[in-house]
Amino acid sequence: LKGWKILVKLRCCPRRATAIIAAILVLHHVETRRRPR
Repeated sequence: LKGWKILVKLRCCPRRATAIIAAILVLHHVETRRRPR
């Protein structure tokens, strides 16, 4: 997660940050599973 530049400027409460990160991870996993290997 440290390599994700979008998280550098994230300024919000921890509860909301957790929800945002969870959504990003879901989208990341969906995208990586769609790619042919």
